[in-house]
Amino acid sequence: MKYIIDNEKSINDIKNIKDGDILFFKKGTYHLKLNFKVNNLTICGEDKFNTIIINDDHYHKIMSDYNECNTFRTYTMQIIGDNCKLENITIYNSATSKIYGQAVALAVYGNHFIANNCIIKGEQDTLFTGPLPADLQIRYKDFLEKDVLNIKSSKQEYNNCTIIGDVDFIFGCATAYFNKCDIIGINDHGFFTAPSHAKDLEYGYLFNDCNFITKDKNAKFFLSRPWRDYGLAYFINCNYDKGILEDGFNKWNDSNRDKTCRFYEYNKIDYKRICFAKKLNENEANDYLSKFLNYLKA
Repeated sequence: MKYIIDNEKSINDIKNIKDGDILFFKKGTYHLKLNFKVNNLTICGEDKFNTIIINDDHYHKIMSDYNECNTFRTYTMQIIGDNCKLENITIYNSATSKIYGQAVALAVYGNHFIANNCIIKGEQDTLFTGPLPADLQIRYKDFLEKDVLNIKSSKQEYNNCTIIGDVDFIFGCATAYFNKCDIIGINDHGFFTAPSHAKDLEYGYLFNDCNFITKDKNAKFFLSRPWRDYGLAYFINCNYDKGILEDGFNKWNDSNRDKTCRFYEYNKIDYKRICFAKKLNENEANDYLSKFLNYLKA
């Protein structure tokens, strides 16, 4: 069934969203916190610039259970169902990082998720690509909902999307493909990505033909740092502006993750990257891209 949503009350009037339903949001700003657990759901907006779902939960906010929100409950929208699609819409967490810290706009746990032509906007921790790292599944076993804790793997795809933030604002354990996206760093410093993939996962993040952009004239951004030891990210044929530091990658504070993380890059410009980031030649890049896409669709 297709539901037309034109005000905040109308989404609450939908009592039982079912497998295969379509939620179409008319132009407007919707102050909502949404958690979807059904499969084959399509969520779309009339106009991505003027169809905005916004919330402002943040890490230290006290929730109804009298606990702090914690990073993984701050989401504006959470999608747990498989084969879901998000199109032509803005998902926004308006909590600012300098005041509130972690504040997720979109959290995706479901398998075979696709986002097309969306804006995903926040500051710190904007987009969480689940599942949780294994150690956090244990740490939060009595805190987070079981639907989240039971997810072990996820394949995700982001096409022609704009993703905005500052610190670690694309993070998680998913196999995630970012194709022709604008990845925009705001404020004066930060890290575009923070992958946390398990050691045995062969396909982590792949940024293909993406634009990495900074907004502050004094910006100093790294492309990535590993949130867990074996974080995995490939950057192929991407464009970078002057706000990206020449080293490109960071090992994560005083850790030894430079010895275990997996960062790869192919670009026609010969950037002088930090030693633990590996350069690919054109054949290696094309071969990995082909294998990654086959795995993503399987």
